[in-house]
Amino acid sequence: MPRLIRRLFLLSIACMGCAFGQTVTGTFAQIVYGGTWQTTFTLINLDSTNLAGVTLTFFGDNGAPLNVPVAGFGSTSSYTFTIPASGSQNIVLSSGDPLTEGWATMSVTSGTVRGQGSFRSVTLSGATFETVVPLSTSGSAVCIIPFPPPSNPVILIPFDNTGGHNTSIALANTTNVALTVPIEFDDQTNRQLKTDSIVLQPMAHTAFTLASTYQVLAGTKGVIRIQASTSSLTVLGLLSNANNAITTIIPITQ
Repeated sequence: MPRLIRRLFLLSIACMGCAFGQTVTGTFAQIVYGGTWQTTFTLINLDSTNLAGVTLTFFGDNGAPLNVPVAGFGSTSSYTFTIPASGSQNIVLSSGDPLTEGWATMSVTSGTVRGQGSFRSVTLSGATFETVVPLSTSGSAVCIIPFPPPSNPVILIPFDNTGGHNTSIALANTTNVALTVPIEFDDQTNRQLKTDSIVLQPMAHTAFTLASTYQVLAGTKGVIRIQASTSSLTVLGLLSNANNAITTIIPITQ
């Protein structure tokens, strides 16, 4: 077997091992509940033999544990439950006041769990808006970065603030040390529009609409470049249109 093919084959086995291992920790870069909003986690145990033990832990923007309203359980900052072999479960953060944002981690002590979160808003007029929050895992991050891995990874997010569209991003520091995150906004010709540094305290979270925070980005489209490793930062992009319909933007690691 040629050396390159053998290395790629071994890499694919390593990625499969990360994605389907028996102990997985993942993150959800954004949760929101209250007002007209609720978040639902839909989780599936891929293991056909073992019961999955799962803990969801919630953090606020300041990095402190966040007590969230888990439907059917009550207020808690850490919710532990099980999923039967080959089974699934929905965990709902109830709507109500006040509107609250944050992020969450998922720890698995047995079984093999994958899934997603989703935001849903039902307005007073009855209109419903919903979008998906992917579960980010260390295994999936390893498998989407180039081979060999870069020494200075960059997280890329396309953005669009034209024609009634607005792009928002959410970032959470998944470490116990403060992070200074360099961020750059370039147009589609790679012309630099804006640079900044976002400081996130340990386990802290922030979410904002680009054009509201940086007026120079209004009416533009291009690429966000975030200088941070996916092992220290979890990131999500959201795109809304003039009718407030929302689409998830999946980050790319370069």
